[in-house]
Amino acid sequence: MMTEDHEDKKRQIIQKIENIQHPFVLKRLEKVIEEADTYQSLLAYEAVREVLLAEEKEDHSLQTHLTVPRQSALSRYDAGAARPMFYLSAFMLIVTGAWITAITEEDLSPVFTRNLSALYWLLGIGYLFFIGDFLTLLFLKFRSSEKVNRREFYFRMLILVFPPFRIGSRDIVSGQYIWLPFWHWSLVTEGLFTELKKRFILPMILIALLIVPVLIIEWKFMDEVKEEWPNLNVDLMLETIQTIIWTAFTFEFLLMISVTNEKLKYCKKNWIDLLIILLPFVSFLRTFRFSQIARLKYATRSFKLRGVITKTRQGLVFVDFIRRILKLKPESELRRLQKMIRENEKERKELEQKLKEAAERLRTM
Repeated sequence: MMTEDHEDKKRQIIQKIENIQHPFVLKRLEKVIEEADTYQSLLAYEAVREVLLAEEKEDHSLQTHLTVPRQSALSRYDAGAARPMFYLSAFMLIVTGAWITAITEEDLSPVFTRNLSALYWLLGIGYLFFIGDFLTLLFLKFRSSEKVNRREFYFRMLILVFPPFRIGSRDIVSGQYIWLPFWHWSLVTEGLFTELKKRFILPMILIALLIVPVLIIEWKFMDEVKEEWPNLNVDLMLETIQTIIWTAFTFEFLLMISVTNEKLKYCKKNWIDLLIILLPFVSFLRTFRFSQIARLKYATRSFKLRGVITKTRQGLVFVDFIRRILKLKPESELRRLQKMIRENEKERKELEQKLKEAAERLRTM
């Protein structure tokens, strides 16, 4: 049934249509009316009604500084532990970034070499906190009659494999809220995803920009810089920058993928970021494998592979930087959006044809 709110929207749309003069817009409206006929025929079927109306259910609001339910010791513990575990996860991500740099750089600076064992100790001690957090959660779960969100519970188990995942953890009971700095408990909606995406744009561009001096110095002027400034620890500076870049990219990816319901789509769209994050682990696995074989030639190949992976990752960061910059330029963004519209129109026509075929099959059943 048509509600009063829908009637008001309909009247407002009709008034706006009467004022439209541009032929391009009128042509678009004709296509929308054609689409409406298709959807109207499909809404008669219960099997597809919920899917077609899913867009209306999407929440585009931004709801922060909320209070999550605390009905049991389980939910009270989870709510209280959210803040410290978030910051501990961020710290573990920074330490992991430094460790990633240490295992992927061919010529490691003395500072990183001396503190490599300290990084392992920090990772180990931090990991104990995450084990303690999960065991506490497990103990309270069995003592509490309050049900937990199954997906979030399995995600907490996955955190034991890679503790920084805890950055994107939701509340254990409903799985609908996430704790974020400054915003505290926030409802996971499309609005939250859009706002975070907007706020990450400039900081990530500035961080990706750091790769430019790294590329210039490492690929062209390393010897000249060391000769000109012998007291400057160039290796340490470059390694620190690479740690910052990897940590920032991973932090953004973990947080953004945790607040979107279309995780696979986000991974496909941001495959460059995903490669930047995962490439060092490929280097680590290869290095670990070769370390088991006490032959110099295999170790040499391992270091060559590490160098290739490092250069590839640096190149991807630079490509990502260019991509983010182009998105800020109105002309480039306009061309990109127009191309997306054409592609989506073609895909929409194909999907609408399939919808019509599905509707015909339903009529004959």
